[in-house]
Amino acid sequence: MLFRMLLALCLFLPVSLSAQDIGTINFDFDSAELDAEAQAKIVEIAEQLKENPSYKPTVLIGFTDAVGGVGYNDQLGLRRANAVSAALLEQGVSVDRIGTVSSRGERELLVSVAGPERLNRRVTVTLGEMLAACRTYREVPLTASSVGDELQTDLESRLSEAESFFAQLAAARRSGAAFQMAGAAREDCNIAVGYDASALRKVEYAQRCFCSSARMRVALN
Repeated sequence: MLFRMLLALCLFLPVSLSAQDIGTINFDFDSAELDAEAQAKIVEIAEQLKENPSYKPTVLIGFTDAVGGVGYNDQLGLRRANAVSAALLEQGVSVDRIGTVSSRGERELLVSVAGPERLNRRVTVTLGEMLAACRTYREVPLTASSVGDELQTDLESRLSEAESFFAQLAAARRSGAAFQMAGAAREDCNIAVGYDASALRKVEYAQRCFCSSARMRVALN
């Protein structure tokens, strides 16, 4: 019963807690070169990144189709991701907006075919989550420049999430790690939300909120 309640709650978590898609660039077969279509997409993505500053890290992931060996495709996917990173910088995207650049090779095909498929040959650009989990809140890369409406909305969403899980677990009389982490997230996020944008400790408690929220999700899983 508790599992079903938590699963139902997860289905209604705020969208702001998920990775935010910015765009996708496709490639020719066995190539990491940016063709005219890819270049146009790069310009579009670069403008989005420049016009919409965010504290969230930009995540670039390269993919391939299923043709070729796994090791080769991992390297090809990385070359594609690096090509997109370099092109974004050339379009004026600040270097500190480029976060993780990695490859998943052929492991996540959009179209399940063994042969060449352009839709599988891609680099995705997203604004990702801050952390999957953390050892200490000081690891969360927030600064005074991160404070703004977007961060405040995210903090409010995390507070709502923590309050909901805490209430569900309390009603079920659960007192394990998930309950403790939900309580910590509820407290930290409530304090973070309450601080004015100019408050010196706004960033510290925002970091605490992100960290305890991440720990809560790990405990719930």
